[in-house]
Parts: sequence; C-alpha cells; structure tokens
Amino acid sequence: MDKSPGKKLTRRQFIKGAAAVTALPLLSHPLPFYGTLAHASGEADLVIAKNGSPSKLLQAAMTPLGGMERFVKKGQRVVIKANIAWARTPEQACTNNPELLSALIKMCYEAGAKRVAVWDHTCDNYQFAFARSGLKEVGQKAGADVLSGHGRNVYKQVEIPKGKKLKSAEVLRDILESDVFINFPIPKHHFATELTLGMKNFIGIVWDMERLHKIDLHQCIADINTLRKPNLVVMDAIRILTTNGPKGPGKTEDIGEVITSTDIVAADAYAAAFFKHPKTGKPFKPEEIKFVKLASDLGLGEIDLAKVRVKKVSAT
Repeated sequence: MDKSPGKKLTRRQFIKGAAAVTALPLLSHPLPFYGTLAHASGEADLVIAKNGSPSKLLQAAMTPLGGMERFVKKGQRVVIKANIAWARTPEQACTNNPELLSALIKMCYEAGAKRVAVWDHTCDNYQFAFARSGLKEVGQKAGADVLSGHGRNVYKQVEIPKGKKLKSAEVLRDILESDVFINFPIPKHHFATELTLGMKNFIGIVWDMERLHKIDLHQCIADINTLRKPNLVVMDAIRILTTNGPKGPGKTEDIGEVITSTDIVAADAYAAAFFKHPKTGKPFKPEEIKFVKLASDLGLGEIDLAKVRVKKVSAT
C-alpha cells in the first residue's frame, strides 16, 4: 500500500483551502440509450420515494424501475461507490445513511449477487472515516467488503477517450472490472462546485483527486463520468448537508427521499433543486450546476426532467 504522507497532507490542505410529479410524460424525443440497459416499456427512468424508513424507501424506489433483479443477476459481482469521505457521524449528513447502505447491499444479494464491494477513496483518514460514519460496520454485517482507495495498487491507469480535458486517470480497478456498478451518492453543498451530487461522487474513484481540481473540476467530473456509466443510481436524500460542505459540520435538512434512476444526469438535475442559489435564494436549476450541464452536453443523460419518465411513490 502506498501511504505517502506527502499526498495525504496536500489533499487535506486543499480541502481546507422543478420538483418532479408522478408519471411525467416522455416527450417525442426518446431518451438516449443509457449504460448497459435500454428503457423497458412501462418502467420509470427516475423514481422518488418518500415517507418511510430507509429500507422501505429503497424498496419503494426500486419497484418502478423493475426491481434490483433488473440490474443484478445471479453470480454477478457488484460494486457500490458510496460516500464515506469524511470522519463524520451519520447525523451530520456528510456520508451515506448506514441503514440505507445495509438495505442496498442486502437487496443486491437477494437478487443473486455473488459478491458486493463498497468502495470510497476517503479524504479524511480512511480508518476514522469508515468507523465514525458507521458504514464499515453495517456494510460488513450485511455481507459486503468495505474497501478503501488509499493505496495506489488498487488503481488502474486508463484512457478516457470521450474526455474533453481529462484524457487519462488512475481509476479503481474493481469498478472497471465489476459486472454491476451502483453509484450511491448523498447530495451536499460543496465549496468548489456549488453541490456534490451523483456525478461528483465519481471523484472518489480516482487516485489523484487533487489533479482534477487543478485541471478544471467541473469538466473533469463530466469527463470521468464518460468512463463507465453506472448501471443504477441510488441517491441518498434522507438527510442532506446544505451548508459548509462537503465535510461540514453544517446545516442539515431532512428531505426524507431516496431517488433511484438509470440516468445520472436526470438524478442530479432533480436533486439540484434541494438547494438554493446563494444569490437568488431560489432552488438551483440543473443548468446552473456547471458539471451537470457539461455532462448533458456530452450526452450522458437527460437534463430536462420534462423529458424523463418520473414517478413519485410513497413507502407507506
């Protein structure tokens, strides 16, 4: 393992430095083919679940997508990219909800997964982050391997053919080689990009995260998302961080939602409205978050929610 104190210190120094309604119609333009799955007739592209415990929210959010069985087949290897970057408690909304992670892992195994691995490249010391967030303990109890990207040997150098500015990167090998890739973000305020949403969660699959900030962070976020699109996005909006992100502590808001989607741009477009623009005081429009607009321009998904099949469900 590469535990170079120089790199860790630099990273730490740097870190210091239209709500959707039920069954919105799909318009005349068909949505682009997304990931490894075509849109099945009658299924939603984005589901918003409210009113329930984390496990019930997940179940309610997955059913209109076709259930986890649509995404995970018997004997497959699943990787979940969680947000475990910070040594914060679950109540501080800087990391994923532990009960939701546990439910997600169990659902993958129930669908037939052979192995489930949960990964993140933490910003705080990985042992502190994994322990204080409670995510390592619940993940292991649910049967997953909970793994840290702090060692360079777990990465693979790859080209990014569709990248505009990020042309190559060292990326977590397990994500590249898994059968199923699930992105599991938590929406948060972010000092450098306005917001952390699903696409920004991909920063944690890269070895040299600081390099992306130096090149052009917004474009790099869009670029890295061209490398491997997630088969499924499960957005943890049960409690979100609205100020002093991404590490906090800051103000939190109990949204009480789990959002699932086959379209990461649409998921981010929806979640952007949880937050208010600092100048106007109005909810962010998707195009006001630069990396969301750039990803849309790259054809990674649909930014206009009027063109997305959205379904809102209750978990109770």
